[in-house]
Amino acid sequence: MNNSVYLRFVILISFFSLSAVAQTDYKIHSHNDYEQEFPFWNAYINGLESIEIDVFLRDGQLYVTHAETEISPENTIEKLYLNPLSALAKSGKLREVQILVDVKSDAYKTLEKLVKTIENRPELAKNKKLHFVISGNRPKPSEYKNYPDFIQFDHQNTEDLTKIDLDKVALVSVSFSNYSVWNGLGRMTEADLAKVKAAIEKAHSVNKPFRFWAAPDTKTAWSRFVALGVDFINTDHPAQAAQYMATLNDRTFQLKNPIAVYNPKYEFDKEATPKNVILLIGDGNGLSQISAAQIANGGSLTLTQLKDLGLVKTSSYDDLVTDSAAGATAMATGQKTNNRAIGTDFQGKKLKNLTEILAEHDFINGLLTTDNITGATPAAFYAHNPERDDSDGILQDLNASNIDFFMAGGKHYSDKIEKTFKVQKLTDFNRISGKSAIFLGEEKVESIENGRGNLFPQSVKRALDVLSNQQKPFFLMIEGAQIDSNGHTNNVSGIVQEMLDFDQAIAEALKTADATENTLVIITADHETSGFGILQGSLEKHELEGSFLTNDHTATMVPLFAYGPQAQRFQGVYENTAIFDKILEALKIDSEEK
Repeated sequence: MNNSVYLRFVILISFFSLSAVAQTDYKIHSHNDYEQEFPFWNAYINGLESIEIDVFLRDGQLYVTHAETEISPENTIEKLYLNPLSALAKSGKLREVQILVDVKSDAYKTLEKLVKTIENRPELAKNKKLHFVISGNRPKPSEYKNYPDFIQFDHQNTEDLTKIDLDKVALVSVSFSNYSVWNGLGRMTEADLAKVKAAIEKAHSVNKPFRFWAAPDTKTAWSRFVALGVDFINTDHPAQAAQYMATLNDRTFQLKNPIAVYNPKYEFDKEATPKNVILLIGDGNGLSQISAAQIANGGSLTLTQLKDLGLVKTSSYDDLVTDSAAGATAMATGQKTNNRAIGTDFQGKKLKNLTEILAEHDFINGLLTTDNITGATPAAFYAHNPERDDSDGILQDLNASNIDFFMAGGKHYSDKIEKTFKVQKLTDFNRISGKSAIFLGEEKVESIENGRGNLFPQSVKRALDVLSNQQKPFFLMIEGAQIDSNGHTNNVSGIVQEMLDFDQAIAEALKTADATENTLVIITADHETSGFGILQGSLEKHELEGSFLTNDHTATMVPLFAYGPQAQRFQGVYENTAIFDKILEALKIDSEEK
């Protein structure tokens, strides 16, 4: 590929890359950019707004180098930087960018040569999108004004900002090492943090952008400097920083209105046999998802008031990482199965599930989910199908099932179940009479972010109020389905809001348990989604920054919380299949019935 073709290729890539670059209040600065494998292009294509060039003048030529002894004849400022900039400018593809020239040789001679070189390229000298800023060896501040309009300066002193003419100062840069020994992991000491904030404030007090050089260069440091108001984030990793920072706003969440926390009474007889069972499943809800909601809510959830805890292994029969179908089937039937299978074993054989067993003991069976009623998790408690996407087959199983009522999305399926289930509005659901279907959405139930409001906990309350007024025992499976979907899209805000909504549903279950004193409540997950982690945050500000390993499920164990008679059975570490066994053992139902 010849140079002109290569240049056109790179220009094309850079042009299209820019459309994905997020506009933010801060900028990313490619420190010592000439040391990159592809100087200029790596930073430019990744959308960095500032690029640093170390320059040394020797024999009338401007070389890109940190020191004279490291000069390489082919590494001139024209070849590595000015030629690509000119090509972009002439093609009309140049975006706004700052070129920070760190002068390593004599300030006056080097600047004289640089000015002449740029003046010979009017497409650069007169381009309003291009900003040449001089750093390193510079003239005296009083002499800044002697240079043409296309030259500005990086002032490296915060103590004289009120004493000099700032018209030609583009930004203020100082060494981070003068203020703190922080290495970018954990957090700064309070004393160092105060000094860092003071330095930033000095620049901002005269309305100038601020940059630290010799600064820690980690993900934690990048996001923390943004939070502190640093305007140019210094990095030696332009591509990684750009990718990470492009999602920073989406990965940061602050809760404006904390939710109330219910404190359970613990007045039940823990050795008694429970009459009723409520199983709450947070789809994709791992420990980090719970932790994030707890942080956003100021350090407390209803869920975190519970004392009987376990850890659940979630692998499926045919894979270390389960899907929702196999995960829910394990809980509903006590046997591992293949991913995608619902209510069948690894060979496709039907497995008896909890609702079928409990119906034989005169239990009322109910399902409540923010998913479609044919979704993998609810379906595992009534259907038998080796393929989770066989909606027609799953609906046939629903019609033939022992489910007395459900509340879920899937209203578009009404005509396929209306001969078996009486379709009702939530407000009209007052008693168990025949089979009832309450649709909460046309397909999936709306998400919190799209305006679901408190429909989910309200529906849980209505269902439990109706069930509590029946003489028969009941089993109710409640799924918070959209923690998972927000994990798949790496949406921190969605994860936290759905988890908080799930916590309000948990509160309704615990209130019922306290009112009846004979109801066992189990809260767990089918798997963790996204490898979610919490990088930093503040309990006082109700905010956090999260990050992700993947947009898929992981094999991480998930927590289980239990409350009510026999809750102690759920302590320890065990397979997800044990949940089925433990429920039947708590109810004193012979496990051979499975």
